[in-house]
Amino acid sequence: MKKCFMVLDNISPGICPECATKHDPEQPHNQQSLTYQYKFYGKHGRWPTWDDAMGHCTEEVKQAWKEALKEYGITV
Repeated sequence: MKKCFMVLDNISPGICPECATKHDPEQPHNQQSLTYQYKFYGKHGRWPTWDDAMGHCTEEVKQAWKEALKEYGITV
């Protein structure tokens, strides 16, 4: 039996429609957001990685995030 999930978009001003988190458009989506995870899974059939969340970012932003995540033991 196929299960279907529906994620409601948060339409509040300043909230990212992809991850339902307030962040600058130049910054990554919140990879830990359930909204982002389920939307991504619905589109791609797999769970998102931090690389996916940073896919739209510049190389400088990606590098800064990778370094920050590394401090928490997360290798991207």
